[in-house]
This record gives sequence, C-alpha cells and structure tokens, in this order.
Amino acid sequence: ISQLNGERHLTFEESTISQWLYLQLREYVDELIVCNPVYVAKKQGAKTDFRDALHLAQELRTGHLSPVYHDSSHWIQLRVSVSGYLDTVQEIVRTKNRLKAVFRAETIKTDENSFYKNKHRTVELHNESARFVAERLFAQIEFLEEEKTKYLDLFKRNQKKYRPIRNLMTIPGISCIRANIIVALVCQPSRFVNKHKFWGYCMLVRHIQSSGGRIYGNKRIFGRRELRDIFIGAAESAARSKTSLRDHYAALRAKGLKHKDAKVSLARKVASIALSCLKNNQIYQDDYKERSRERKKVRLMLNQ
Repeated sequence: ISQLNGERHLTFEESTISQWLYLQLREYVDELIVCNPVYVAKKQGAKTDFRDALHLAQELRTGHLSPVYHDSSHWIQLRVSVSGYLDTVQEIVRTKNRLKAVFRAETIKTDENSFYKNKHRTVELHNESARFVAERLFAQIEFLEEEKTKYLDLFKRNQKKYRPIRNLMTIPGISCIRANIIVALVCQPSRFVNKHKFWGYCMLVRHIQSSGGRIYGNKRIFGRRELRDIFIGAAESAARSKTSLRDHYAALRAKGLKHKDAKVSLARKVASIALSCLKNNQIYQDDYKERSRERKKVRLMLNQ
C-alpha cells in the first residue's frame, strides 16, 4: 500500500480482525473505511474475490458504504472483556437450557429457584446416560459461574479506574455491569449527534416503511442489540424505583399506554440520560428540574 502513488483510499468489510487491520493500516492511507457488510449492495453474477474487491472499490468511490466505528483509544479495548463476559453469560444460558431439557425428557419438574445448584437431583433420572450428561452439565454451569465472577471483579476494578462508569452508575437501573458494557460499546459519545441517533444505535426506535403513500410496516435499523437489552432492563428496574423515572412511567400508563410501550419509552429516556452523562462527564441528578427552576428564580432576582 505504501508503494502506491497519489491519494490512497482503502476499505474492507467488518470481520474478526478488523480492529487489528485498522490499527495497522490507518497511517498508510488518506482514508480508511471499515464498511458494514449488511449495507453493501449485492453484486449480480459470479462471486469471486476480484469482483468483490472491485465492487467495494466502486461503492467507496460513490460514497455508498456505511462505516463501522473503530478507534485506537483505551475505551475500545474494554470491548474485548465485555465481549468475553457476554459470551460467558450466553454459554451459561445455553447450558442451563440443555440441563433442563434432560430433566424434562423424563417429565421431571425444574421450576424451582435453586434447581441449578442441586446436583443431587441427578438421582431422579432413571436413564443412566441421562444421569451422566446431567452431572457433566452441572459441572459446566459451576465452572462458568466461577469464570463469570472473575469478569465481575474486573468490572469493579474498572469502576474505580474510570469516572464515566461511576457517573453512569448514578442512574437508576444502571448497575456496574451495565455501566461497563455501555462505556465499552459507546466509546466516544461525541460520535452521536443527538439522542435520536443514539436511540437508533441502541435499536430503541422503529422506522416506518412507506412507498407511494402506502405504509408497509416498520423496521429497526442495524445497531447493537446488547444496548437495547441493557436499557430495557434498566427501564424495568427504574420503574420500580422511587425516582422521577418511575413518575414518568406512571404518567405514560395513566395516558393509556401499554406496559410494553411505556417501558420502551422509559428505556429511551434512560438512554438519553446516559448519553448526556457521558458527553458532559457528570452524574445523574434526580431533582434536576427543581434545581433548574431555583436557578432561574435566582437569575431573575439578580437581573431585577
């Protein structure tokens, strides 16, 4: 690449080594775009590496590529630990589902809260092979839970190390784990022009599909599903807290909104607060409106 003359513009699709390639090649080109393959237009005809590269180059010239955010800051390095934690949690859920399936195959109830901690329940299985599989699954769950606690210790150290994480934890419903995930996925909050762009990135809004005056339904834009799950969960916790966020949820319910719609609206409000805290490097203040009124009264008195 360094041997090419003139302006150098480079693009490649997002993959597992995109971050490494970005760090290695960004100094050798004038423009580097890691494009989202979801939005790359399909090319008709036979598929070859040369035709794909030529098609990507043409899309780059016409400005039709949607870039994926990459950075060299320490914030994006947190994504590695967050990705490992999310994979561990997902594997725990899968293993628990497999364990329950083994017991349900013999019509044994598994709805008790301490089911995953009761290894002795394997004696209830009549099939010897099923008993062996259940013992191994119990052992896997125990091992994965221990690995999960190591990630929790890392997140607590990050809480002491990074102020933005502590600021997010002042918001009702945002725990240490959720704050770490939000900071790792957002990285630089300045890349979001307003809260509406951030809502789209968090998959908290839907866009109406219309053509010729006719509506063909609605659709979510491509974003981070993890952020949607976090803010929906934070909204459920905030709705049970004694804060102004609960009042906001109660007001929406009083207007006749369903629980699901009110919860999503509250999730958007929590996401807006989180973005504001990250941009301004401030903590959440539940009595912000009252303080604003008091400041306005003081300003009016001083002006008079």
